[in-house]
Amino acid sequence: MKKNIIVNIVLSTLIFFVIDYAYGAGKITIVDDAKRNVQTPANPKRIVVLNSSNLEMLYAVGGTAVGRPESTGMPTYLASKVKNLPSVGETPNPNIERIVSLSPDLVIGVNVAFHHTMIPAMEKAEIPVLLLSLNSYQDILDKLKLYGEITGNEEKAKKVIDNIQTRVNETAKKARDHMPSKVVIIWGSTESFNMVLPNSFVGNLIEILGGVNIASGLKPIQSMPQYATINMEYILAKDPDMVLLITHGYDDKVSAKFKKEIQRHPAWKGLKAVREGKVYTLPYGLFGVNPAVRVADAIDHLAKLMYNTTAKTKGKR
Repeated sequence: MKKNIIVNIVLSTLIFFVIDYAYGAGKITIVDDAKRNVQTPANPKRIVVLNSSNLEMLYAVGGTAVGRPESTGMPTYLASKVKNLPSVGETPNPNIERIVSLSPDLVIGVNVAFHHTMIPAMEKAEIPVLLLSLNSYQDILDKLKLYGEITGNEEKAKKVIDNIQTRVNETAKKARDHMPSKVVIIWGSTESFNMVLPNSFVGNLIEILGGVNIASGLKPIQSMPQYATINMEYILAKDPDMVLLITHGYDDKVSAKFKKEIQRHPAWKGLKAVREGKVYTLPYGLFGVNPAVRVADAIDHLAKLMYNTTAKTKGKR
């Protein structure tokens, strides 16, 4: 019963984006996800986007940008569309001088520390910056709605949202016919591995599908609140049905290191998931970064692993 409530809340309610519009002289005031009151043009014409997920959603509703990020997580179809746009640097380290030189009337970033640090320089240049969260399925729907509004393409945004919801609803409904799958999600780099918590994006998708993230309730790492430190005794006691690995970038070295860790550490071999060969590396393009309008593809991928089921319909971008 609890599983159905979670799915219904997430999937049937499109919450209006947490913004407050104040119109005047072609300006609107938006309360972004950092709780900042940001005055922007009602229909900005020169937008710089600092991460690929927001860029993908902006273009999905018919918007355009004048500056783009450098990103290995950008899907091929989007990269081809924006390849001639000036780069403003990698998402964690945007080039402020280059951004200012493009004379944007709006910069769209992420509600993370390294984008907060650029606010004083942008305010000095009188360039508005929106800091947006992308930590859940609902965040994607909300941002698509916002981009439809600021680009004047509300109807197109609605079609994109409706298509995503239809596919996600169908897959989630099929998942409810199966016993909940217990999973542990590992985020790995060549330096370390951590468990992914339910408040992460992929954790939210697991919840939508009725899955059980065994890391639920664990104390988050202070500097990374969506992750917890790996505890092998804990994982062994919970004995998940499958292990999902997300690597940093398209780094085969991380996957290889994780396989060696499993072979080296006897506790891993004691897991049912390892014995049954249910250890999967999730595609970076769908899970290493927020997949934006491809979220239904991410849901389908997880459902196939967890329950061998996906939606019948294929959405269009």
